[in-house]
Amino acid sequence: MSDVSVGPASYVAAPPLRWSVPRPVVAIVAALIAVTAAILASPDAATAARAQSDAELVLLLRFMAGVKALLALAALGAVVWRLGYPASPVTSAAYVLAPALMLAAPLLIWQIAPTALGAGLFHGGLALLLLALFADRGQTSELVRRKLLARRTV
Repeated sequence: MSDVSVGPASYVAAPPLRWSVPRPVVAIVAALIAVTAAILASPDAATAARAQSDAELVLLLRFMAGVKALLALAALGAVVWRLGYPASPVTSAAYVLAPALMLAAPLLIWQIAPTALGAGLFHGGLALLLLALFADRGQTSELVRRKLLARRTV
């Protein structure tokens, strides 16, 4: 009687996958790709015509895009700092994706392109970032506590 579920020893002892590029660099590259994709998305003729007819709405949307861009850059900075320390692969993927989504959104809103898509991207990225922080709350809070304590003692 043979057990088919047992694989060869080399299959079982395969080493785990490793990042070949530092994770903070991956986060920055993902954000740049998302920004480039948002810049290349151009508004259609109907959206451009609507933007010309309502200057106050365009001013309001561009101000909101500026505020969202500042929040997204702050999130990217926090994520780059967090990815400098060990994290699980799933949490790392969430940390990489969240600021990329958040950074693409203000550019879409600024161009008066599909603003609903921009709002969805921003809030989806924010929700993903908050979920990643919640899943990683023990390690993240300990890292912040250690860094603050190290600064106070210096």
